[in-house]
Amino acid sequence: MGRYYRLSKKISDEETSEIVKEVRELEDVREAEITKDYAMLKIVTQDDQYAEVMAKTVNICKRLGNNLEVTFAQFAV
Repeated sequence: MGRYYRLSKKISDEETSEIVKEVRELEDVREAEITKDYAMLKIVTQDDQYAEVMAKTVNICKRLGNNLEVTFAQFAV
């Protein structure tokens, strides 16, 4: 089961690509994608390692998304 995180603002295609690329490179990430409407980030981790993965993901989003913030929205089933 994964989780969806709401994005605080719209981001460009280039920002989307860079964020997803870096998040996918994190050690415990199985899947990472931004929805087509650029509203949510879906994350699936190995062994439910969300605390560590999301701590790093928040920093990636802030850095590459010009202070983009993410907040938990819902579980992905």
